[in-house]
Amino acid sequence: MTNSAPTPTHPQVLATESLWLRDKRWDLTFISLSVVLVGFPIITYIFANQFSPQISQLLRTMGSPFIWDDDASRNLVNGLIAIFIGGPHMYATFTRTAFDGEFTRKHKLVMGLSVLIPVGVVYFGVTSFQFLLTFFFFWASVHILHQIVFIMECYDKRSSQSLTPGARLIDYAVVFSSLFPIATYKLVRGDFLIGQNAIIFPEFLKVSAVFHLVSAAFAMALVLFVAKTIREIRQGLAHYPKILLMSLTIVVSFFIPAFRNLDVAFQGFNTWHSFQYLGLTYYINRIRHEKGEISSRFIDQISREGKGWQYYFLNIGFTVLAIGLILVLLMFRETLGLSFDQCYYIVVLSFLLMHYLHDHVLFTQPEAILTK
Repeated sequence: MTNSAPTPTHPQVLATESLWLRDKRWDLTFISLSVVLVGFPIITYIFANQFSPQISQLLRTMGSPFIWDDDASRNLVNGLIAIFIGGPHMYATFTRTAFDGEFTRKHKLVMGLSVLIPVGVVYFGVTSFQFLLTFFFFWASVHILHQIVFIMECYDKRSSQSLTPGARLIDYAVVFSSLFPIATYKLVRGDFLIGQNAIIFPEFLKVSAVFHLVSAAFAMALVLFVAKTIREIRQGLAHYPKILLMSLTIVVSFFIPAFRNLDVAFQGFNTWHSFQYLGLTYYINRIRHEKGEISSRFIDQISREGKGWQYYFLNIGFTVLAIGLILVLLMFRETLGLSFDQCYYIVVLSFLLMHYLHDHVLFTQPEAILTK
């Protein structure tokens, strides 16, 4: 019998396969095609609003006087996302930071500032809730796009071709500017509302010229990005996993602020972001476990291969504890003079802003996910 030689793999196929962070299936599942999750909060909100009369009737038959309305649908979305994805992704950060002796030793200033964050959240949550929400949404938008840039940096390090400073600037510009044209239009008109809370925007910036300037900046960045991508494809240098992620991010970022209920819309973006984050963090912890870099024995144990669900439910547990704190505040909200939103955000932002701060350190370490 004649032995047939193995069919050689085309060099470009090998090059493309090596560009994925882990492998094609994992990247598409946790990084790019998980973009479909953006629709879950929005569809849930629409469905809950569509059947609000029936839900209100059901509650009346159960003896409850509660009327299901738009705000109830919004809070349902916030609650579901917080429990199952948003909360777990937030607490997953601390498995790489607060629970890691090496991190706390190297970043004493970060840990010190982390202690002050809940103090500031409680103060502004009580005295200037509108300012707190404005600060949060600005930082949240930067944080979500910073994560995308971090993943882009990881992809760049997979490539044998080094990006020029100009090419990197184009990538950053198109990603960071994509969120703001429609958002700026609403800010200029005073229509940027989170629930019943208006986001603060300086009066002197509420002119159409600001919207046109932001839109022009995005349009220019987009044109340069498209031109750069076409050139890379023609030269055989295109990084397709990165291009896919950036393209999806640009589309989602641009259209998310167009949705009427911005709280729900941004929960859609947050769902995709959080799913990406959980996948990335668990995988990085697995790499750290294999390298013997995790100082906490408990975190090391749940970072092993096949422990993904245990890792997830640990962070669900932290989320449940935070929900308990919210419920305690709600029990005393009339005495404290707080609204539902204040009780919710005071607890959530105390941990969420710490998560943002820690990630600004972690997102400077793309090598953490590179094993080869």
